[in-house]
Amino acid sequence: MSIHDFEILAGSVRRRNFTRAGKEAIVSETLHGDTSVTDVARRHEIDRPLV
Repeated sequence: MSIHDFEILAGSVRRRNFTRAGKEAIVSETLHGDTSVTDVARRHEIDRPLV
């Protein structure tokens, strides 16, 4: 049995930290405007369920 070298390539991992004020601003966009949750999520590059 031989040992082979291999490399695991993962996509770019990006974890962002939002301040409380930032979170509130994102949510308020959906409450005080004519914009859908989907549009807000796309604009901020986050998943829709997170909004």
